[in-house]
Amino acid sequence: MKANEIFWSLDFAVALIISVLVSYVLPFWVSNELAHDLYNIGISVLSIVFSVYFAALAIIISSSDDDFVRFLEEEGDYTGIVNSFQFSLGALFVALLYSLVLYAVTAAWTSAGHREQQFWWLSIFAFLFPYGLFAALYSTIDSIKYAKRRTKYLNITRK
Repeated sequence: MKANEIFWSLDFAVALIISVLVSYVLPFWVSNELAHDLYNIGISVLSIVFSVYFAALAIIISSSDDDFVRFLEEEGDYTGIVNSFQFSLGALFVALLYSLVLYAVTAAWTSAGHREQQFWWLSIFAFLFPYGLFAALYSTIDSIKYAKRRTKYLNITRK
């Protein structure tokens, strides 16, 4: 995907707005207990979405026959779908990795006696978490279009 497509997309805009709002609402110092719980939620949700999403990507790539791929690629649709899935999988992975690292760091800070962390750690999470989820949502919508195109293709080839 091109940088222009990423930065001018609805999922990026929504995630950025959420992050800015969270940054505005949070105090400068955030309780490690709150942050730890939020990172834990992020890990739980993102790990489920990531694993299901990865399986869906594998199914879509492996279930296509050559003629259907050629049919889709006439207009560049197949490459677009695969690129969208690849980018979204990367966004989910980065969000999950960030959540895991911050969960561990927050646990270490808490065990060392630190009770708070600066708000921007949570603000970055507030961007990556919804961005990964929205990117996955929009790629899933692309896969629905893929399925509809497959039906169209099957109807054309049966006639």
